[in-house]
Amino acid sequence: MKGTYLNARLPLGKVESTIGSMLKRRASRYRRRIVFKERKVDGEYSGLRWISFYARIRSVGSSLLARGIRKGDRVAVYSPNNEEMLIWELAIMSIGAISVPIFSGYYPPQLDYILDHSEARTILVGGNEQLERLLSTDYQPNLDHIFVIYPPEKGVEDPRLSPFDDLLNSPDATAFERAVAGVRAKDPCLTMYTSGTTGVPKGVVLAHSNILSQQKALEVLWDVGPGDVFLSYLPWHHSFGGLFERFTALASGATLCIDDGHGKDLARLIQNWKEIKPTLFFSVPKVFQALVTEARLDSEADLAIFHPKLRFVFTAAAPLPADCSDYFAKKGIPVLEGWGLTETSPCVTLTSPDMERVPSIVGLPIPGVEILVAEDREILVRGPNVMKGYYKDAERTRQALDDFGWFHTGDLGEITPLGLRIICRVDGLFKLNNGEKVSSMQVENNLTATSRFIEQAVAVGKGRDFIATLLFPNMRNLASWSKQHGWEGRTDGDFFRRPEVRDLFRKEVEERNASVGARYLRVKAFSILPRELSLENGELTPSMKVVRRRVLEQHRGIIKAIYQENGYDTALEEDIVRLSVGEASET
Repeated sequence: MKGTYLNARLPLGKVESTIGSMLKRRASRYRRRIVFKERKVDGEYSGLRWISFYARIRSVGSSLLARGIRKGDRVAVYSPNNEEMLIWELAIMSIGAISVPIFSGYYPPQLDYILDHSEARTILVGGNEQLERLLSTDYQPNLDHIFVIYPPEKGVEDPRLSPFDDLLNSPDATAFERAVAGVRAKDPCLTMYTSGTTGVPKGVVLAHSNILSQQKALEVLWDVGPGDVFLSYLPWHHSFGGLFERFTALASGATLCIDDGHGKDLARLIQNWKEIKPTLFFSVPKVFQALVTEARLDSEADLAIFHPKLRFVFTAAAPLPADCSDYFAKKGIPVLEGWGLTETSPCVTLTSPDMERVPSIVGLPIPGVEILVAEDREILVRGPNVMKGYYKDAERTRQALDDFGWFHTGDLGEITPLGLRIICRVDGLFKLNNGEKVSSMQVENNLTATSRFIEQAVAVGKGRDFIATLLFPNMRNLASWSKQHGWEGRTDGDFFRRPEVRDLFRKEVEERNASVGARYLRVKAFSILPRELSLENGELTPSMKVVRRRVLEQHRGIIKAIYQENGYDTALEEDIVRLSVGEASET
């Protein structure tokens, strides 16, 4: 196949066979070490040692076997991150069954779809909120067993309900160890549903070898071990948290600690940071930005976050704004970045601690993995981390995995001396009416990467004369700016129509336009939307990716007004800022 190749520089080496056998070896090696910490009902963090941790996995696995769960069965979990969910999933994988994690914030329609598509017959449910939603789905009569972490509210009666703790009372380890011994490296262990930015979620089927090859690669590249501590909020239904971070901690013998604010409560996160003192922190840029903003405003928070034991942080999902990255650099904390997809378990490339961070550069392939950038610039990946396929979708599997073992990612990129550079998703590429191609991601990243006030941007212009953007502010930084200008930190009412605010964003866009060589790639108009994008409105996926089609659909009125299309509401002109950047056809 024609294209440009990029191979890993280091060999992978021998990969452990299955998750169950890996856990057994770690428990034997680290018996008395703390593997997991969680804040309990008394308000204190409580640690779980490897010897007890593995005993609980074995008990849950034995109990599920006694209830008829067998190798190859799909078993769901619908819960926020917690000890019970962790033990449940590891027990399922260890006995050869297949875990199906479902985002705990999904409402009945999404939950119903995944349960029906996966054909799960047994499920673990987190709180009463999740149980109520589950019992309102159309699929729920097909469930044989429903295990609950917390007691259901009074009035909720169902013969299928059992407390999770019942699964901890199985002293017979023989069936469990026999089941573990019967699992093979290529057996599936996880069906992880993608976030669905471009359509219905796809069930990505991953094998033990996919996940463990990744961990062996990280062992080759990183020095992570029993002395390290993770403070984790990334949800385990998603590959970044559930595969990359969680299994890095488990395989290395580090301690995995849960942030009980789930990354949404900044004050709680910083309080937990003070108590846990993480040596490593994995996050999406939005949370890093919040931490840096707080550190700038509060010297006590700054000291807590940038404590002496913090070794490095890792970011993914979107570019980290330069001012945020620079702050970590000032503190002497390396910022590592990677790229990958759920279908690649998820990591494909990593940057190294000693390289300068460059926007859109995501590093070199990890050991065992090779990349091909095809002639049309689509990135193809081959290696032991590539999925088995999409569950019950032979056609999409055939389209994604070719006869030579290459996975077609749908991302566009190029190979540079520093490594792989990401351009955009295939569906994020559009043409202006003069035929010029535009990468929406490049336009958006140019606006957000170095701006303290633009949290997210969505570029538009397909078939039109010029590029425009919808801008979503960083409300925390904007509130601080508002306070400095005598408006008491308020950002409500007609705040976004104030000339000073419009001029602030005009300057932000114009400064970034100035760095773009081709005039047709400069933003010619924008509108400030007076809020941040949210998961609740369907504008973000659970992994914090922007759902472009949803944002464009919600704001089609303002887009029509920007381009003054037939039937647009002239009153919306007040919310549009137009810039003079030359004709769209100029370069």
